Amino acid sequence: MNKVLGSRPNGRWDFPRRLELKDYDDEQLCLILLQLVRHNSFTLEGGEDGPLPRIVAKRVGRGRGSTGFANVYDLISAFERMLDRQAVRLDKEGSPEDEELKAKLSFLTKEDIIGPEPEDIRSTSEAWKELEKMARLENVKKAIGELLTRARANYHRELLGKEPLQTSLNRVFLGPPGTGKTTVAKLYGRILAEIGLLSTKDVVFKTPDDFIGQFIGESEVKTSQILDSTIGKVLIIDDAHMFYHGNRAGADSESDIFRLGVIDTIVSKIHNKPGEDRCVLLLGYTDMMEEMFQKVNPGLRRRFPLEEAFRFESYNDEQLSKILRLKMAEEDITASDEAMEVAAEVLRRARDRPNFGNGGDVENLLNQAKTRYREQQEHIVLEREDFDPEWDRGMHASKKCQALFEGLIGFETIIDKFQGYQRMAANLRRRGRDPREIVPFTFLFKGPPGTGKTHTARIVGQIFYDMGFLSTNEVIECSASHLIGKYVGHTAPKVINLFERALGKVLFIDEAYRLTGGARGPGEVTGYEAEAVGELVDCMTKPRYLRKMVIVLAGYDKDMDALMQVNAGLRGRFATEIVFPPMSASRSKEHLLNLLRKEEIEVKDTVDPGEDEKEKVLRLLHKLGMTAGWSNGRDIKTLASVITGSVYKDATPEELEAEGEGGGLAMFRISTAQLNGLLKDMLRQRIRSGGTGN
Repeated sequence: MNKVLGSRPNGRWDFPRRLELKDYDDEQLCLILLQLVRHNSFTLEGGEDGPLPRIVAKRVGRGRGSTGFANVYDLISAFERMLDRQAVRLDKEGSPEDEELKAKLSFLTKEDIIGPEPEDIRSTSEAWKELEKMARLENVKKAIGELLTRARANYHRELLGKEPLQTSLNRVFLGPPGTGKTTVAKLYGRILAEIGLLSTKDVVFKTPDDFIGQFIGESEVKTSQILDSTIGKVLIIDDAHMFYHGNRAGADSESDIFRLGVIDTIVSKIHNKPGEDRCVLLLGYTDMMEEMFQKVNPGLRRRFPLEEAFRFESYNDEQLSKILRLKMAEEDITASDEAMEVAAEVLRRARDRPNFGNGGDVENLLNQAKTRYREQQEHIVLEREDFDPEWDRGMHASKKCQALFEGLIGFETIIDKFQGYQRMAANLRRRGRDPREIVPFTFLFKGPPGTGKTHTARIVGQIFYDMGFLSTNEVIECSASHLIGKYVGHTAPKVINLFERALGKVLFIDEAYRLTGGARGPGEVTGYEAEAVGELVDCMTKPRYLRKMVIVLAGYDKDMDALMQVNAGLRGRFATEIVFPPMSASRSKEHLLNLLRKEEIEVKDTVDPGEDEKEKVLRLLHKLGMTAGWSNGRDIKTLASVITGSVYKDATPEELEAEGEGGGLAMFRISTAQLNGLLKDMLRQRIRSGGTGN
């Protein structure tokens, strides 16, 4: 503590002098405590020369040097706690006789002065009993046992005049959402309070919103107020990863000053020393917390050692089913065995999603099932359709697969391949085997543009969803540029971001050959392209992504072959090729006529145009297919739009209102000659724009 003093001899001020007053040492604090004892006419067990007053002084003195250490005020607080403990003891002992009352009121026992010896509360604590019922928490239970042992050992060490062993109360709880971090942290805090490691038994729960201010300096003030008000208590901070908005998965903004202000204040006010009389528990997602500890104030890690963190893993299928049964039992709900199998399958698919909520998703599933339940019965018995209205989608998958490719011409081989995967998955499941280990999750789509690669990728999403491999039929479509960064360190987060978005979905990377950067052989890819390929290969082997998403690389035949050569890991990870050949003239004609029929247009002649005119359609389509940049089905669709526009532009009122043979409006008609005329126009345009039609 500092005081600035000045004097004014002879009417003139001299220069101010600074008088530095140091904190009281332990011996001085002990003398002041004894003065308080004498002033209030108390006597101490073991006498004033015994170890007890020195133990109290040392406990108070451990706060020396920290922000907020108040010397005598802290000592007075410790003295008041002695009197509180005495009052509780006397109340338990009952009302004494008048002649005994004065003596009892003026005497402080060992337990009054330094508190009772920590007892093993595990036989009486409701919090411990609740924690004991929970599975997979051996590390938490072991840590509590060690704290109990150390607390009792330290109590006796203090009586012998020795320093207590270091006891770290601050902890980090790491894990994905819904794994019980918050529940366990609250139980852990209650148990710490019951052990007597803190001066109160209060547990305070906060979130980052309680700390973060809206203007400069407010975060520091709010954080200081919370920390000061929770001395002697357990402070739980949930979702602590929100104190950091770092450059994760492609984000461009660093953590803002308001959040960093909270972290810096926490570091300045928490020292993790014995006798600090506080316990702070930080809860958050593993990857985000580890990054925060790495990149913000380094003092945070010293105060909250990650090496001692309690880590919570996502639940497996068996554990999720057990949680579901427990939640159902709480509401007196039952389900058939078949329904529970469907529920397990729904949760299995949901696990592949990013930020899967574990116990939270189980609760959501049960709520949805209760909403779908339609029976008006007092006792609820859930069935398969309550957990998943389309629970039997796999039984109809083969027929549905055929329907999904409807309108696509020449896809018989591709349809047969995916129907084979469906049969394979169904048969493996019948033998109790996991089809994920056998059915491929990575594909190479090779072929010219407009041959149906993108459309097929969307169909694959539905097929794999129906097989129960994906949590949704959604397809994340991107090109190679979405993986390649613009500066050092930018590429990896972009790739990871895509993989995170595609968890439980299909990731379709079109024009994947651009990842080669024009290289044609091993070792030739350099720069950001090489980094993107390396990160792509690396991510595919990580347990977080492996067989939890479908990955499709698409591009031209030769270019995709070159891509497979630049990295040996790619070829091994994309062993399944699906080739999309260019559309022949006959397939192009069939596709064109199908598209026109959807627009209520048919090619029909009143007079036979002759074989040459009919053959000319195929010759013109063949020439169009030879022009540069021809996109097969995409350009056929454009051609169909041109024809449709021409027909509707020239349609007369009579044609628009004409009635067809089977009722309804009649189809519009164009002749073979008119069709050839429109094909010639398109061919001329493409030749003029740089194509060839030889």
